[in-house]
Amino acid sequence: MNSAVLEIDRDVNRIAAALPRPSGPLGGPANWKSADHQNSTTWQYRLSLQELGELEEALAAVNKAGLDIIQVSRTDFPLKGFTKTLRDLREEILNGRGFVLLRGLPVQSVSRRDAAILYWGIGLHLGYPVSQNGRGQLLGHVVNRGAAAAKPLPTESDKGTGPTSRGYDSNKGDSHFHVDAGDIVGLMCLHPAKSGGRSLIVSSTALHNEILKRRPDLWEVLYQPFWRDRRDSEVPAGARPYFPIPVFNFHNGRLFAPYSASAIRNAGYGQLYPELPVLTTLQREAMALVEGLAENPEFHLSMGMEAGDCQLLNNHVILHSRTAYEDWPEDERRRHLLRLWLVVPEHHALPHWHYDRYGAGRRGGIYVPGVKETVQWEP
Repeated sequence: MNSAVLEIDRDVNRIAAALPRPSGPLGGPANWKSADHQNSTTWQYRLSLQELGELEEALAAVNKAGLDIIQVSRTDFPLKGFTKTLRDLREEILNGRGFVLLRGLPVQSVSRRDAAILYWGIGLHLGYPVSQNGRGQLLGHVVNRGAAAAKPLPTESDKGTGPTSRGYDSNKGDSHFHVDAGDIVGLMCLHPAKSGGRSLIVSSTALHNEILKRRPDLWEVLYQPFWRDRRDSEVPAGARPYFPIPVFNFHNGRLFAPYSASAIRNAGYGQLYPELPVLTTLQREAMALVEGLAENPEFHLSMGMEAGDCQLLNNHVILHSRTAYEDWPEDERRRHLLRLWLVVPEHHALPHWHYDRYGAGRRGGIYVPGVKETVQWEP
């Protein structure tokens, strides 16, 4: 191992060892299992006729002004009573159970562009969008781009999955639960799949508590830093192609759980970055326990999404995945979701590891030198 990186590794572990841990299991509404919500609709909110009218008025104002989507600000998309509803929903996402399914957006009665504006405008009332990849895209498209896009998690003999291996480009099942890069992660369904494609979400607080109960030794390991691969096309200015961050972070009395198996394995199998330490036996056991619990139906909540549904997740306390799906043969009917990564500056301060991850004092997004932010309403 490179001596400079070895010293860095010793340093980050020394820092992690001094950071606080909770004295026991964590409570609160973010600590839930599937039985708490699977047969309930309390986590769903259906738009009223009045709220739909407000959205139509805001959309008309944007179109009358002739604005491109990326030019639309919160003031360009005014909402009345729905503003308070969105504040309440945001509070539930950030400080409550951690997720909401907003239902009834009129995506089938408007153009693709107008559907994107509606989603963008709602997002602006929750936070502000950040780039989702090294191309600066603020509005993501989750569509099946064919078998070539489906790439499994790396194995120890792999050289890494590379910068283009994104599960959302394929109809294969997402092979691991993970988080994205923002405070709120949103998906709006334009077209559902012919079958399958269910969203799976799990409370990282519930996983945290269960691991503490079953394996306190591995619980402690998860509070220590794991090196992560940034992907070679997604490196911020002045940053290394990898960064360290624990799976569990307890900061200002709150849990943050940035888990991503592919990024950890890319960095920790010793192929892409020989200078980094390989994953230890205990680290591998800890990851296997996280994934095994998350995949257990006792812990994850399964939800289908219909056209006009918008799923909103707290990226710090919810891990997400999805099942494989069968797509429609016609291009215009393919499963298609729009995605936003939203940052909420007034939300709780993040552990210091996150700022090293994002660079330039950011708290979310992927930004690389020389790349401008863009919004494309077609994939």
